[in-house]
Amino acid sequence: MDEDQVRSDLAKVLSEEPNNYSKILELSSKLASFDQDNVRFSVDAGVIDRLGTELVARQETAVSELVKNSYDADAKKVILKFENSDAIGGTLFIDDNGLGMTKDQLINGFMRISSTDKLRNPVSERYKRKRAGQKGIGRFAVQRLGEKLTITTQTLRNNYALVLTIDWSHYKGDIDLVNITNKIISVPKRKEEGTTLKIEGLKDRWTQAAIKRIYKYVSAIIQPFPLSEEKVDENKEQDEILDPGFKTIFKKLEGEKSILIADESKMIYDHAIAEIEGWIDDNGLGIYSVISKKLDIEVMGEIGSDPDDMTVPFTQLKKVRFKAYYFVYNAGLIPKMHETTIKKSARTSGGIRLYRNGFRVLPYGEPGNDWLKLDQSVTRRSILPVHGNNNFFGFVELTDKEGEFNETSSREGLMENEALIQLQNFVYRTLMQGVIITAEARNIKIVSGQQKEGKLYEKIEVRIKDIAHTLESLDIELEKEEGNIQIKNRRKKRLNKLKKDIKEVAELQKEETSKMLKEKSMLRVLSSVGITIGQFIHEVRDYVINMESDVKFLLEKLRSDTVLTERLLILERNIITFKSYTSYFDNVISQNVVREIKPIEIQNRAEYFWKSIHNDALKSNIKFSLPVRNGSYLYTRPMHPSEWSSILFNLYTNSKKAIKRTEKPGEIMIECGLENNQIFLEFSDSGDGISEEIEEKIFDEFFTTTSPNTLDDIDSSNEITGTGLGLKIVKDIVSSYRGSIGVVSPKEGFNTCIRIEIPKATEKELDDYGI
Repeated sequence: MDEDQVRSDLAKVLSEEPNNYSKILELSSKLASFDQDNVRFSVDAGVIDRLGTELVARQETAVSELVKNSYDADAKKVILKFENSDAIGGTLFIDDNGLGMTKDQLINGFMRISSTDKLRNPVSERYKRKRAGQKGIGRFAVQRLGEKLTITTQTLRNNYALVLTIDWSHYKGDIDLVNITNKIISVPKRKEEGTTLKIEGLKDRWTQAAIKRIYKYVSAIIQPFPLSEEKVDENKEQDEILDPGFKTIFKKLEGEKSILIADESKMIYDHAIAEIEGWIDDNGLGIYSVISKKLDIEVMGEIGSDPDDMTVPFTQLKKVRFKAYYFVYNAGLIPKMHETTIKKSARTSGGIRLYRNGFRVLPYGEPGNDWLKLDQSVTRRSILPVHGNNNFFGFVELTDKEGEFNETSSREGLMENEALIQLQNFVYRTLMQGVIITAEARNIKIVSGQQKEGKLYEKIEVRIKDIAHTLESLDIELEKEEGNIQIKNRRKKRLNKLKKDIKEVAELQKEETSKMLKEKSMLRVLSSVGITIGQFIHEVRDYVINMESDVKFLLEKLRSDTVLTERLLILERNIITFKSYTSYFDNVISQNVVREIKPIEIQNRAEYFWKSIHNDALKSNIKFSLPVRNGSYLYTRPMHPSEWSSILFNLYTNSKKAIKRTEKPGEIMIECGLENNQIFLEFSDSGDGISEEIEEKIFDEFFTTTSPNTLDDIDSSNEITGTGLGLKIVKDIVSSYRGSIGVVSPKEGFNTCIRIEIPKATEKELDDYGI
């Protein structure tokens, strides 16, 4: 079709079909192609599929982005329903009660690639929430999840709802993106406001285990339920309305049956012995509430900043509220059928988490984190009733628009200032009030000695600072006193000695803590090396057997030159592989001579491991390509080099065993990158996979699927036997650096994927190590 013909057709359409915008746009694009002096960018429709695959590689990431979009839309609640999701092709409904979208927002927001809305509006309209969703990921998240999307959305201002349906199969290659149309229609409103996404033709299976994974992920970053809901005053000006919080509900529909997924209030909270709640009133005083239906307790009281004077307010605390569920185990207070599950959950999810302006602040409430010194208090035994981190499930809701609580430069926790000290003081002492009230109702002994009750609640650091402050005040008062100069000098000397003693106590405490951490780190390293050497010994035995067989064969066939040459070549390859293999372990042992930690470039570490191991994989009929890099300068926070050697080798041997069980050729893939300020490594294999039943157990100590029954089985089997410690040690290593490890959905072609995340090295850490 020549230029004149296009012009003629365009004129005809404009005259006869002025509302046929699709045809007008198509002909206009063709006409522009005849412009010889200027060129324009065009967009292939296939870019939608490619962007969806690259930006949202995992089904969990896709769903979490859509939940974040509901949060950004000022929803109080979002319900996710998975229908017929055990097989590919199911349906997902995501229904929220947020602000909804106008037609303009739908067209210029959702339908506009690389929209700048979240850049121009970094906080939400109604509750002034800091935006959680990544810019422009939502539309690609729905494309990643299913084949077809139907959006139904309505706002308070409009009297109708908008419905937009997008069939992603239309977005194929070799079609200009602007020529694909999607119709928006108006229908009667289904509710006052909010948005519903219906995603049909799901591309992945969504089992209960997979849904639980995404529930845990979302729960970890967004506050699980609001505490300040009853304080919202709808009569206030729009910009003064307090955020009521955000709740996610996950359901799985099986026929006519609806299964509620991972609702902790049903699974755990209902079995608590008591609910302890605390908040700061308008005068700065702490108010607490202890309620126990089991023990018929309903008590309220006040807590001041000074444990000896309850009328002294918390000067640095304003909009603070927390809630905790208290559990006492092995006392007949929890049904036996639930107690084991709750205790197990407490090991990974127990403690008091901290949410600032609706978002999780790490590492508070992570396993092993004792920010309220609850476990330390148990060790001191000043208060006898159980009150460790595992005895609580709860969180602190901190509304901090003024920035009283600032994050550290490394984004790991809050700065140690007076506000944080007062927060720790308030939450700890409130929890202890609940513990003591509950113990009294149970007629349980509270203290071992006759100490003054008020002093039981203080943590060591606060008490040291209180004493130091008192000494400073006393020093000032003595200076003002009149009297015998010799008496004043003697008192001055005693006071200076007390100050010196207090300072030495604080320094000794820091020194002891540092020493303990170093000892734990060293024990972990030694344990890692032991596991690595155990696996190595097994591999060496295989190689030695093969070499002995080759030598024996050569002796018998010495006169046969052709066969001799072939066997010599095989022997040479075995020896080369063996030398490469042993050099890796020699390096692991050498690394333990140097005790210093340093930032680790994860890609380089993975490539070094691959270089040493890939020949062994080839020998086992396993395809193991060079690790995939996503990004550069992938330095973790300072770690010990041999720890990564242990991590990678444990993951490799587990994958090797899983592939061997399939009795087929296999494949292993390592992928490294940076995401959300976390360095990640994903280790994938095409083995026999991990069943839902053991997905949560594989990181427990002594859990293994390859233990022999007898000593004879060890000798007769060529299988790598498992101790059940490998993945436990890997998890301990990762957790000790405030990282995470877990089973995630495998990519296409693989059956298992384990993902490790370690915080990225800070600029200061890189500078300190000259990197």
